[in-house]
Amino acid sequence: MIFNLKKEIGIFLAIFLVSCFLVYLFLNGGAYLEIWRYNSGNQPILNGENYHLYIPKIGVSAPIVLPKDDSNQNILASLEEGVALYPGFQLPGEIGRSVVLGHSSKATWYRGQYAYIFALLSKLQVGDEFYIVLKNKKLIYKVFSNDILTPEQTNELLSQTPKNESDAVLITCWPIGSSSMRTLIQAELIRVEKIK
Repeated sequence: MIFNLKKEIGIFLAIFLVSCFLVYLFLNGGAYLEIWRYNSGNQPILNGENYHLYIPKIGVSAPIVLPKDDSNQNILASLEEGVALYPGFQLPGEIGRSVVLGHSSKATWYRGQYAYIFALLSKLQVGDEFYIVLKNKKLIYKVFSNDILTPEQTNELLSQTPKNESDAVLITCWPIGSSSMRTLIQAELIRVEKIK
């Protein structure tokens, strides 16, 4: 049998590339499934519970979890139970800025059911609304900015004084399967409704 180096390298590369694609698909397929559902108009029905974030346009309904502290371990643990309200910022509805973090894709270590909760976050546009339910209040926010920023730019923006009396910022990693950039949605509180 004659050994053909080019053929062997070609077979190896083909197997390697297919394997890499399958691993990527395994880790991030859920996020792409959410994008497909959004594009086909099949969005989940939202239900009403306290301490939740609702984004009707992209079908998001998730509990808001407050981590014990700002350690990476506690924030990641909170993201397995919903979206995380980043410590050190204001609570929603208070004067200042609230920062809410969520996953856009699934990491190998992730064990929660919210791995793709913010997979469609970049679909939000200026003028779209979302709301946060806290106890007996419904806080309605209106988007005024949708940006893709580096982590450094994100930190710089968050260190600045908010543009409005009460802002909320939604943040996730971008693109899907990477943490090199951030999708950052900024919104202002436009009204508060009482819930009976």
